[in-house]
Amino acid sequence: MNHFKNKRYWILMPPFLLMTVLLVIFLPIEYRWYSFLPIVVFWIVYYTWNYYSEKDNNMQNDERSLY
Repeated sequence: MNHFKNKRYWILMPPFLLMTVLLVIFLPIEYRWYSFLPIVVFWIVYYTWNYYSEKDNNMQNDERSLY
């Protein structure tokens, strides 16, 4: 079951999906386009989290190779 491998995705996806659905349901028609903002924010947060996590892993690996 490799398709459920990325835990960060599954940690972030449910709250952002819920937020998007609630915005689609409750926003008036003229503001409905705001419901797409959580999707954009989700991907920004997801890729930022992955970037810093990978950066931290690389720094730790570099430190280990010194010893």
